[in-house]
Formats: sequence, C-alpha cells, structure tokens
Amino acid sequence: MALHELTLDKIEHFTLLATTTITDVGDQTGVDLAGYEGDVQIILSGTAAGADTDLTFRIEESDASGGTYTAATGGTFTDIGNAAYKEIITLNSNDLKRYVRLSCTAKTGSPSSAVTCFGFGLKKYG
Repeated sequence: MALHELTLDKIEHFTLLATTTITDVGDQTGVDLAGYEGDVQIILSGTAAGADTDLTFRIEESDASGGTYTAATGGTFTDIGNAAYKEIITLNSNDLKRYVRLSCTAKTGSPSSAVTCFGFGLKKYG
C-alpha cells in the first residue's frame, strides 16, 4: 500500500451543520476535535441568501462543549450573498481548543440560505 493510501485511510469527516435553511444568527452544537491531529479542512456551502442580503459565518472554539466560545483565528468565512456559495478554510487542530462550532454571527436584510458545513481531518490513532 502506498503512503498516500495509508493517509487516506485515516481521514475522517465531522459535521458542524447538517443541511438546513438559515434565516437568522445563531450557534450550532460543538464538535470534539480531541481525536484529530494537524490540519483540518472545513467546508461551508450554501445557496444564495437573496438579493441585498447576506449571512456571515465563523468557526468558534472552546475548552468545554458547554463553555464559552470565541472566534478561532483564521476561522471567518466570506459572507454568503446573492449567489451559490462554497468556501474551504484550513485550520490546525493542534492550535485550536478542544471544541469547535459554526456560528452565524451577522445577517443583512431577510436572508434565507440552505447551508451545510462539515470538516475533514486525520485521526491521531486511526
């Protein structure tokens, strides 16, 4: 087996937001990154939010699942405006606190966008 095949066997995904329609600000449930190491890629995808509207999302981090979350450095996505949207950001799980979540932090107008967010990373002991 080639080295890249061994690496691909260790990649696992995690869901930050199952596809749902977002119309307002709010926070999602935290995801435990304790089993991951190195870079994780987080993908946010959505439909157009509507004319003259937008939604702003970011990744937040916390030491505890029910704790206080703060913005993760480098974890802010470009606004979802009036076009189909997909963005991938890469964060190092070793630099993040144990739990991360997706937060919709701002809106303009009366947006409505079907949004999904998930990540991929290498498991430590996979």
